[in-house]
Amino acid sequence: MREWEPASPFEKGLGAAFATGDLALCLAMLRDAELALPISEAAAAGHEPPAWPTVADHERTWIVAYTSAEAMEAGSGEVTRHFRVASMLELAAGWADPRWGLAVNPGLAVSFFLESGTVARLAVPSLAEDGVAGAPVLQKLLRPGDLYAYVAEGESRISGYCHHAVDVAHIATPTVLADALGQPAEEGFVTGEGSVNILRWRAAGLNLYSTPYGGTDEETMAAVAGWVIEEPPFVGMGLAPNVDQVIREYKADGVGLPHGAEIWELTASGVEHRRAVYDGDLDRWMLVHVVPAGEHSEPEPDRPARHVPGEPG
Repeated sequence: MREWEPASPFEKGLGAAFATGDLALCLAMLRDAELALPISEAAAAGHEPPAWPTVADHERTWIVAYTSAEAMEAGSGEVTRHFRVASMLELAAGWADPRWGLAVNPGLAVSFFLESGTVARLAVPSLAEDGVAGAPVLQKLLRPGDLYAYVAEGESRISGYCHHAVDVAHIATPTVLADALGQPAEEGFVTGEGSVNILRWRAAGLNLYSTPYGGTDEETMAAVAGWVIEEPPFVGMGLAPNVDQVIREYKADGVGLPHGAEIWELTASGVEHRRAVYDGDLDRWMLVHVVPAGEHSEPEPDRPARHVPGEPG
């Protein structure tokens, strides 16, 4: 290992915070950092997929990451020169094993060894801690039975897993959306016509939506200091179970929907139709009139995916 000097203002600031023992500031800086993960020469050339760079000690296995290419070369003694870049959020989305930890700049003067639960909380903080201005828009896919409960029976509460609408705004295909959320077509979310129904609302009372840290058994749940146990492919790092997507996930338990919540249908052609709006004053769902093809009317125009309540579309 050769001597290392900070290569950027970020590394200088991180080093200064480390020197004063300000761990909270260090973690806040790492939350938004772009980290360099060593990869093989073959992976860099595209001849093999990148593998997780790991080291093991008597305590656990650690995923290795550095705050810059210069830090990586110094920490590896210039043995490793190839790397891929990943954010904390991308690391959490593909985290291989909740029992592993993250070693940032191992062997250097400014280094950090983080538990997987710390990585999860840096990547996916609670809604209340997320720093998003205003009420974030959340959404949840509905099975036909769920749709009936809302529209026909007047259900006005939300339970189960929901997601940040902005994280899936780029997805305009029903089957791709369902798969991205770990809710594939065979689970009944995609209709026979190839569409999906989406409940969408602006979240109030952010503490009512919990980030589902956990695992698939007691051991992995404890490894991330979590509270949820689910069957695979549950990730437990606060993200939907899809390594190719980065979609924040939350869990609600009987939370009341706000006035103006909406139900949309995303069709197989990638067009969204608004189907119903919740009137909180009347405590009922108001159906949106849809005019059959060929009839003249002035309905609200359909919007290409992706519209969110309260925003111009």
